[in-house]
Parts: sequence; C-alpha cells; structure tokens
Amino acid sequence: MAVSKRKRVDVRDLDSPCMIVYESIVRQNCQAMLDRCKALGVQLRPHMKTHKTVEGARLMTGGSCSCIAVSTVAEAEFYADHGFDDILYAYPIAGEKKIERVLALHQRVDNFHVMVDHCDQLALLLQNSEPVTKNLAKPWSVFIDVDVGYNRTGVNPFYDYAFGLAETIDKLRSTHLAGLYVHCGHSYHCKSPEEIRTVVKEVARDTAQFAAQLSERGIACPVVGIGSTPSCSQPPDTVPGITEFHPGNYIFYDLQQHWTGACEVSDIAVRVMTRVIGHYPDRNRLVIDCGFTAISKQHDADTSLYAKFDDHSELKLLSMSQELGIVGSSDDRPLNLDNYPIDKRLFILPYHSCAVAGLHSVYHVVDETDTCTATWKPCRGW
Repeated sequence: MAVSKRKRVDVRDLDSPCMIVYESIVRQNCQAMLDRCKALGVQLRPHMKTHKTVEGARLMTGGSCSCIAVSTVAEAEFYADHGFDDILYAYPIAGEKKIERVLALHQRVDNFHVMVDHCDQLALLLQNSEPVTKNLAKPWSVFIDVDVGYNRTGVNPFYDYAFGLAETIDKLRSTHLAGLYVHCGHSYHCKSPEEIRTVVKEVARDTAQFAAQLSERGIACPVVGIGSTPSCSQPPDTVPGITEFHPGNYIFYDLQQHWTGACEVSDIAVRVMTRVIGHYPDRNRLVIDCGFTAISKQHDADTSLYAKFDDHSELKLLSMSQELGIVGSSDDRPLNLDNYPIDKRLFILPYHSCAVAGLHSVYHVVDETDTCTATWKPCRGW
C-alpha cells in the first residue's frame, strides 16, 4: 500500500484541531531504534498500538513488514490484510467472537502468535483448535505474559503457577511455546536515563532467570522479550539473556517520555494544531478549539500538565471540555492578548501521543517546510 498522497498544503491552512506528524523526526526515531537493537543483538518487534498505520509500521520494521506486536484483533487483521507475516497479538485472549477471529488469523498468517497468562485462556485456544496431526494444521504459537514488577497483567515468574502454565503449553500437541513477553511499564515512573537503565537491568535479569529455569526443566523458550519505550530507548550496554525488544511509543514520543528521560523534546514527532477562538481579558484567559476529544485528559500527576505549547512557554492549558480548551498564563502574569489574535494557530506538544493518536482519524504528515505531503489513516476498532 503506497503512502497516501495529497495536494501539498501549508500546515496552517489545515482545519483545526488536527494532528500533525513530522516525518523526518519519525524516520529518525525509527532508525535509531533499529540501530540500537542491532547493536545490542536483539530482534526488534515494534508495537503498533501508538499509530496503527501501515506507513508507520513499514518505517518501524525497516521495510521488512514482519515481526510486529499489536494490541487489538482489529490491528492484527489490518496488518495481515497488508501483508505482514509475523504478528503477535500481545493481549490476554478472551471472548468467543474474538477467538473466532483469532482462529482465522492463526490459519492465514504464517507466523501468528497469541499471549496468555492463565490456564483458562489456554483452554479457550484448545476449544478452538483444529485437529493437530503430523500432516494437518499447525499448533497455536503462544507467548506467556510475564510480570516482573509492573503489576498489570502477567504471571509472576517466581510462583509455581508460571512453571505449570509453561509446562502445559509445552506438552500439548495443539500449542507451541514461542517465548516470554514482559512489559516494562514501571519504567514510566523513572525520571532519568540512569533510573531507566536500572529498571531494565532488573527486568532483564529476572526474565532471563525464568527462561533459564524453564530450560533446566527441558522447556525450550525461543524468544525472551522485554519492552517499553523508555526501557528500549535508554537500555544498558548489554541485556544478557534477552533476545527481543518490543517498544511502541518511540515512533512519536511525547512529553511523558521526555519527563521519564527516554527522549529529548526534539524527538517528539507530533503536535496538535489548534486555533484561538476567544479572548477573556477580565480573567486572563484564551479559549482554543481543542478539547479533550482532540488532546485527551491524560496528564502528568506531579505537575497537572496536559500538554505544552510549542514556542509559547508563557501559555498553559488549564482545563478542557469536550471541544474547548481554556488557556491561561503559565506564571500567572497578565497575557498580552494582542499576541494571540482570534484565528491564530497554536501547536501543542501532547503529554501522551498514544492517547492523542487514538482520537484522530487522520494524521497530517509534514515535511521540514511545514508543508503537508501525505496523510496516514489509522486502523480503528477492537
């Protein structure tokens, strides 16, 4: 599928609010991660959940159209339709209708993998398996979701239950243990590259230890994967025992990533463009046409910042309703409203680019001259 071309348009002529993607920064971010993984000797399996586009996926995989992770069945179907042949559905599996769709993917994609962290999920797979013989069908390729500190999903590798789950997958004819999957979500609590590297070392150590213990029990574990954008953007020099990284947000980055120490502000590839639509000097406020349906209400817990204005540090997004944003002074000084005439365009750096991307049906791709050269349309649904 070719990049969606469009008439070249100045970014300021777009309707607002809209999401802007700076292509040169995206390319730099993607190439840097490919180079980093190559230097570490690990396979990159980029996660598609941030952007959900074919164009972004091709950049993240270096054009290979292979070895990706997704978070919805709709994404898996979307990428399968566009020729991607190694897809991990990295989400605990459940639901009769979804199982039917997952089975269809299993049958038509060369390397389609599912993820489990409970025996009941495994039972659902077995109830929806074709007969497995030497000449018919293929076993389910299963990753085990492992928790080593984030405490979201995943089995605890220090508990017997984890070993029992692995042994069951390994023994069944209808399943094959493809590997371990660990999300280093607690790296988002870090505040510096040094803190991130400490988290990665601990995660890599515990994950590799679990894989080694499985090996001692005669259970092969081909892939030992860890990931999150902070942990894969600022890893230590070596990650012994780890074979795969699966970050996702790095294609765009955002303020959250910057504040963890994962990236520089110059690495943030997205903006939301908005317009000034109201002046209220009696309360030292502006109003913009960008509410939580365009920028989301996710924010930094310490500073209560939803976002920052590019090139306007004196402005602060104070609050939002559905379609409106209330803007005040970042230092409580009076604003010179003449500097922000009605219809003035402002550009917002998002706190969380994944959330923002999920709110927009099209991304406007911009070159170094602030000219829109293409549009990317993301997959939607579950």
